[in-house]
Amino acid sequence: MLKNYLLVAFRNLLKNRIFTLINITGLGIGLSVCIVAFFNQMFNYEFDRTHINFRDIYRINCYRDMQGREQEYGVVPASLGLEVKNDIPGVEKSSRLMRSGSPVKRGDDIFPSQISYVDPEFLEIFTFPVVLGNPESIKEQGNVLLSRKMANTLFGTDYPVGKTISILNDNSREFTYTVGGVFEDLPENSSFRIDILTHFDNFLHMWNMNDADWKFLTTAHFILVKDKSLIPSVTSALKNYIAVQNKAREDFRVNRFTLIQLDDVGDNSRTIWSSGLFPSLHPAAVNAPPVMAILILLIACFNFANTSIATFSRRLKEIGLRKTFGGQRRQLVTQFMIETLIVCLFALFAGLLLAEFLVPAYSSLWAYMSIKLTFTGYGFFWIFLLLLILLTGFIAGVYPALYISSFTPASVLKGTSGFRGTGKLSSVLLSLQFVFSTTALVMGIVFARNADYQRRLDMGYDRDKLLVLPLPAENYASMKTEIEALPKVISVAGTMNHISFGNYRRPVKDEQKQLEVDVLDIGPEYARTMGLRLLEGRLFDESRQAADRENNSVIVNQKLVDDFGWNEGTGKVLTLYDTTKLNVIGVVKDFYIGGVWRKIEPAMLRLSRSDSYSILAIRTNPPDMAGVLESLKSVWKNLIPNGIFGGRLQEELLQEEKDINNSIMKVNFFLAVTATLLSLIGIFNLVSLDIIRRTKEIGIRKIQGAPVPLLMYLISKRFLIILTIASVLGCAGGYYMSLMLMDSIWDYFVDISAGILISAALIMFTATILTLIFKIARAAMRNPAVSLRYE
Repeated sequence: MLKNYLLVAFRNLLKNRIFTLINITGLGIGLSVCIVAFFNQMFNYEFDRTHINFRDIYRINCYRDMQGREQEYGVVPASLGLEVKNDIPGVEKSSRLMRSGSPVKRGDDIFPSQISYVDPEFLEIFTFPVVLGNPESIKEQGNVLLSRKMANTLFGTDYPVGKTISILNDNSREFTYTVGGVFEDLPENSSFRIDILTHFDNFLHMWNMNDADWKFLTTAHFILVKDKSLIPSVTSALKNYIAVQNKAREDFRVNRFTLIQLDDVGDNSRTIWSSGLFPSLHPAAVNAPPVMAILILLIACFNFANTSIATFSRRLKEIGLRKTFGGQRRQLVTQFMIETLIVCLFALFAGLLLAEFLVPAYSSLWAYMSIKLTFTGYGFFWIFLLLLILLTGFIAGVYPALYISSFTPASVLKGTSGFRGTGKLSSVLLSLQFVFSTTALVMGIVFARNADYQRRLDMGYDRDKLLVLPLPAENYASMKTEIEALPKVISVAGTMNHISFGNYRRPVKDEQKQLEVDVLDIGPEYARTMGLRLLEGRLFDESRQAADRENNSVIVNQKLVDDFGWNEGTGKVLTLYDTTKLNVIGVVKDFYIGGVWRKIEPAMLRLSRSDSYSILAIRTNPPDMAGVLESLKSVWKNLIPNGIFGGRLQEELLQEEKDINNSIMKVNFFLAVTATLLSLIGIFNLVSLDIIRRTKEIGIRKIQGAPVPLLMYLISKRFLIILTIASVLGCAGGYYMSLMLMDSIWDYFVDISAGILISAALIMFTATILTLIFKIARAAMRNPAVSLRYE
């Protein structure tokens, strides 16, 4: 019986080979996108799961009051690490973590690195496979562990264990350590980016810190608690440290501590402040691929269903005869479903072939993501493929099979079944295809416009005329003098904090209200060099810096003025820590400290000490940027030969958001093009089958004198009505989906205008009408004698 099913199935598929090939291609595209979505989901699902104890590891976070709400922070007192293991039952292991991007020196060569300073129990909490040397060596202060990649960078093919390296602190002071071992590189779906691992006390020594001082905050603190029932009591016990912390840090008063399971740390790192770790995928990057895959797969399935219903019109007599000779309905349904599953199986092979290109292409769009098509990496992948084929076959084939097999033999053989291959059901499915396609097209246009909008956005300063150069504070004066002498440099300003490169937050208040504000400690020429737009009052300058420091003068942004409810800011007095009076001397236009990722918050600029300037802001003209950057490298090499040059364009500080924006735009463009092409293929199929069904009608109408334009109108009328309704619904869907997605990613994005919606509808109309003209015109211009002899 099965052999007969397969034989009939292949005969019918070969008989309609053109439509079969189209369906295999359409379903193959849909399945390939589903495969991309699978690996994207698995990458995020396995975030931090390479650690054996991932279910038992917890990060200690804290909460602070922030303008009437609680804000979660990742930093906690370093002194906590000296207390919790001994004081709190259930805490089996404990380790703090500090990070630095310190240069590493090997001989005369200097390399950038990401260094983590941890307590010895860190390697007992987390899984870091050591491939060379002894992991126990980290318990000694004089040793370091290197990642495999860092070991290759520093030593090449030489055996690294036992060799020495030097780490430079912020003052370029060298500290020598011995390589105790090499650990396997961490995967990219990890909260950690670690090149070098060493003892926590080395950080204290290199930066002259004291971990018994409750003022000192550590980047992260992890504990191992295997008994889940003790988690509430551990959390409660942490309350005992709140009083001593708040007494030590009046400016960082903690409300409570909380525990975050490692499995949730990746998502948590995206929402908390001062995380210090790398977050998991953005929710948009997690949710968008499955949505995209479902949309494209549904369009392909609707294409298949439409084509199947239409082509089955040629098999009505077969169905009638099979039922007359005793064939049961379930046998017919089985026959049709086997044909569908065969097409799905061939589509899967096509989808896997296409996925070989789509998976790496998608992976290349995102920084810190590396996914590849693998058949052995995930055992569940085979189950996923099986379920995907069955689900696709069910969606695409079940209704056509049930519908066609429902006709009685008598009605079929007499020709009174009333079956029309392109009837109401086909219209509904085609409408859904065009709704999805128009939605995708709207999203593609919106994200393209948004990329352009954010590229042109006035961020409140002259980002296209600026370079930024981090440097040791002790080299500030000499470096500034040399750079000012460069011919293409307009101005140079020292600063401690820099827009898009680092700031901090402090509570300030006036007579009635308190706000948490972004603070930048800057030099007197910084605001002018950056091109901040002065709205009232004045900026800092060299001639008044002594008086401004003495008077605690500050410059604020318009957002701060608005939030305090002032009519004007100049002359107002703010209070910091209940004791320090700050005098507002100027107000600048709102500027984007964190790019378009976060809302503009109240901000103030204050003068820092000149011996703390660790950043130079350099202003030049856009055409001279590349030349000035090369000149900076030469100056740096002469003055700071042991330092790593970190100069870059200000625009490069915003590169991450640009890259993500461009990646999202490319993904949506792919979705729009693919969905549109599949829908056009669908309408091409239906029009083709409709023309075949109406061949004699077209010939008769031509003999009676019907002109070609009228014939084209009569055939395309139904499809144009479908397109009109679908365009309206698709534009509405695209509007709301684009708005929802952009709002989840950015705080500032393009407004979706009516012009964007009209553009999407016009593109869809134009493409569809051209497709209809191409197919219908040939049929309408055919010799009526040929049409009447059809069949």
